Amino acid sequence: MPDFLLSQLLVSFTLAIECFAMQLKNKNRILALLSLSCLFNGFHYLLLDQPTAGYIFLFSSIRFLISIKWKFQWMAVASLCVSLFICIYTYVGYLSILGFVATIFITTGSFSNNDKFLRIMMILGGTLWLIHNVMLWTPVGILVEVVFVGSSAVGFYRYYIAKQVGKATP
Repeated sequence: MPDFLLSQLLVSFTLAIECFAMQLKNKNRILALLSLSCLFNGFHYLLLDQPTAGYIFLFSSIRFLISIKWKFQWMAVASLCVSLFICIYTYVGYLSILGFVATIFITTGSFSNNDKFLRIMMILGGTLWLIHNVMLWTPVGILVEVVFVGSSAVGFYRYYIAKQVGKATP
């Protein structure tokens, strides 16, 4: 099977996982599922000769698991330092920088104790990964980020906007 087709198959697993993850209310379950999705997504990028994105996602898989248990800000900073090192060491152009900036948002959100903030950071980071995937032209990867950002926005609406609207109406 050619690398491109295998990459699209792997990222399809990411798509299935992320369709479900952002509809959950429990932040730790969201992070556990995102960890699993990052594993598939990382190998997808490696098959597309995008080492920065690939290794950032493989590291993110571990980072999400760590952030379930520990929310120390120094761990977020350490994670960003590792991601920066990955970006510098595997630099392949502007996509490396774009992926790193997206990772800043997602890492910041994942180490927060605030579910609302997590969702906002995931929407911002996911939007940058969407732009990354359009520039790379990975069709299922584009779909993953459209679903991820859309699902994150729907989850945000359900848990934070609709509840406020419901409280305001008599």
